Amino acid sequence: MADRSGLSATLTFLFTDIEGSTELLTRLGDAYAKLLSEHHEIIRASLVAHGGNEIDTTGDGFFAVFSSPRESLAAAIEMQRSLAAHSWPGEERVRVRMGVHTGEAAKEEAVGLVGLDVHRAARIAAVGYGGQTLVSASTAAIARGSLPDGARFRDLGRHRLKDLGEPEQIFQLEVSDLPMDFGPLRSLDNPELPNNLPSLLSEFVGRAGELANVRNLVRSSRLVTLAGAGGCGKTRLALQVAADLLDGSGGGVWLVDFAPVSNADQVLDTVVSTLGLRTAAGGPFLESIVHILRDQTVLLVLDNCEHVIDACAKLADAIGRACPNVHLLATSLEPLGIDGEHVYRVPSLSLPTEQPDGAVDLSGSDAAQLFLMRAGERDATLALDDRSASLVAQLCRRLDGIPLALELAAARLSSMSLEDLVDRLDRRFRLLTGGSRTALGRRQTLEATVTWSYDLLNDAERTVLRRLSVFAGSFDLEAAETICSTAALEAFEVDDLIGSLVRKSLVMAERTFGSEPVKRFETLSYDIFCLSSSSAIGSLIHATVGSFGGSGRRWPNRTGFAA
Repeated sequence: MADRSGLSATLTFLFTDIEGSTELLTRLGDAYAKLLSEHHEIIRASLVAHGGNEIDTTGDGFFAVFSSPRESLAAAIEMQRSLAAHSWPGEERVRVRMGVHTGEAAKEEAVGLVGLDVHRAARIAAVGYGGQTLVSASTAAIARGSLPDGARFRDLGRHRLKDLGEPEQIFQLEVSDLPMDFGPLRSLDNPELPNNLPSLLSEFVGRAGELANVRNLVRSSRLVTLAGAGGCGKTRLALQVAADLLDGSGGGVWLVDFAPVSNADQVLDTVVSTLGLRTAAGGPFLESIVHILRDQTVLLVLDNCEHVIDACAKLADAIGRACPNVHLLATSLEPLGIDGEHVYRVPSLSLPTEQPDGAVDLSGSDAAQLFLMRAGERDATLALDDRSASLVAQLCRRLDGIPLALELAAARLSSMSLEDLVDRLDRRFRLLTGGSRTALGRRQTLEATVTWSYDLLNDAERTVLRRLSVFAGSFDLEAAETICSTAALEAFEVDDLIGSLVRKSLVMAERTFGSEPVKRFETLSYDIFCLSSSSAIGSLIHATVGSFGGSGRRWPNRTGFAA
């Protein structure tokens, strides 16, 4: 755990939950409360006996920590034995899956223990079966020489967990008087979980709220589009949601990536080849795709739709109308613009406070956690004190929490200090380069990402965006009309073009609450709001294509929104 100095401690985490708890509730009805109470008593008795500290209890699940890996394993064995021997209401059998992992965590006053190792422990538990106790490689390495009497580890190999990060070596904790034979782990490698989700070397960081929101949307809506500026993490969020929703039911989860597609004519070919569909020779591809998917229950992730937006919209519309059990999750700079679409605007990562109190304050910021993790992957782990924590916070805030920008900045730490990096952020276009060599060109530098978005605009949209770059902060519609209108471009056309830029994620529309509504704003279906260019994107556009009327002029904010 951590004190206010920002130091974290190495702990062993234990996650438990009842397998098939919903079915138990359905069968037992009111008697389920008695079963759950008895389950809680057994878990808590073992925690007390072995020095475990109960951190959180949600429904039928427990999260506890131990200072000793050996004691955590002894507690898990005792729990499994007690659960197996207990006489349950209705003569039911209660099977609990458990996951154990040793790592670091910081204690955040507002939310409790936080850290990627906590997340990893929960993921390990999630791939197991009731009655099974799974152990990470870090715990196994520490505890191997001091296992409880009669206990041993069975190596289950490396498995891709649903964080899509690097595979984890997983061991099964075994004792002779408990069940030892279980099915294949519910990892992404399990053939019972049909999918083509990629194996990624980096772990997913943060966005707990966004993950929950998008998961719920995909469950309840047939088409959800994640829209946002280039580099904001749309694809990574979509992949994580898809992995979380992969539960073995239906036909699985399938990623269709349109990033390599150069024109709209290749969209249907890409779907057919990705899904391995057998279409009628010479027949219409779209009709064949719809016919094949009509009776399927699958989740399709349509990634990078913006440059072939019309073809993707036509595809999604046809599937949505004819395939009632197919759910679609799309990513794009702008919405597909069809009936039934639910648009989710992907925000930047949460930012740290301006003056953090060491690593503890940084732990509550997804932007800071992403930057620190990627820095560590580049062998540039930072020793966090008040000074370095303040620099990390400053960097995250100046880069607006944009994931791509943070990852490119972390890569620079291999050749410069954190202070040097922050001092040079004003030259971010020249500085933030050096992305993955295997990534598409537009994802290797921040300039390329912005240029990609800019190149997809028409001439009128580019003109308005260039002129909007004079605003140092936020602005309202009246100010935008003043600076963008010309003899050839009337005010009402500016309104429409700003609406288009909002849809394409190059201008953000933000709701504000003033005493005098501005009726012009109803054009975009908001009652009271102002338009704000993202500070990072706005300045980048200015650096790329210049501006109209000079840079740096701060226009008054007539709606009262604080930039």
